[in-house]
Amino acid sequence: MEDHKEDKPAKTGFDRLLSWIQYVSNVFLVGVLIGLTLLIGVSIAMRYFLGQPIPWANAVSRYAYIYIVLIGSAISYMLDGHAVIESFFQAMPRRIKFVCDLAHYLIVMALSALLVVKGLKYTVEMWRVHSPVLTFFPMGIVYLSVPLSFFIIFLFLLRKTVGLRSRYS
Repeated sequence: MEDHKEDKPAKTGFDRLLSWIQYVSNVFLVGVLIGLTLLIGVSIAMRYFLGQPIPWANAVSRYAYIYIVLIGSAISYMLDGHAVIESFFQAMPRRIKFVCDLAHYLIVMALSALLVVKGLKYTVEMWRVHSPVLTFFPMGIVYLSVPLSFFIIFLFLLRKTVGLRSRYS
């Protein structure tokens, strides 16, 4: 019997980097979600049984939620999980689809680059500011979620832009 294998393009180093970023982001998000669930569960149990919840649980859960939303959005974008209207786009000619995709990628990449630069600026500025509840915790860690997530989106769209020509040929 013949073994039929699909011809898949070889993965480049950049594709492997994006796969690694996606894997690390997923592991990070699962860890944060498990930790958040445990923290809130223990805090609820302490409130119920001891009448005193963990005082810093709300602040930590708020900061964790910011990371879950932003990094999760970047991963969703990598998996093409964002909302789209396919019927109108599918009715377009190939050339117009190419132009629309290129415009979409370039606009979102420009916005992502802006948010990475501005986000890093605010991260550096806020590193000296500490949370009122967690006096040892620099708020720059929370602000770091913005440039991190938009850097992931930028890298992903850069890869899609480079491969766009071959997708429409």
